[in-house]
Amino acid sequence: MPKVMVTIQAPEAAPTIDEVRDRYQLAEEEIDLDFGVVEIDPQDHLYTVLVDEVAAAKIVPSGDWDVSGPFSNPRIEPFGPPEREG
Repeated sequence: MPKVMVTIQAPEAAPTIDEVRDRYQLAEEEIDLDFGVVEIDPQDHLYTVLVDEVAAAKIVPSGDWDVSGPFSNPRIEPFGPPEREG
């Protein structure tokens, strides 16, 4: 299943992957554990997680956490023809 990014604004400390899973009742297979919780803006306390498209609907503002997204997670590939060696 394709994955999407969801941004969480948590005003206190950075949330752990387990805190995100518990708060939004996500199964291990619904969230990318290897991606984890990535800090994207320390001043605004913004973090992103990578989840299945269906699971993204579960991640809604709750308590003191605000949420935005989901955002696409396109595959990044080289641009243009490969360079020749030599």
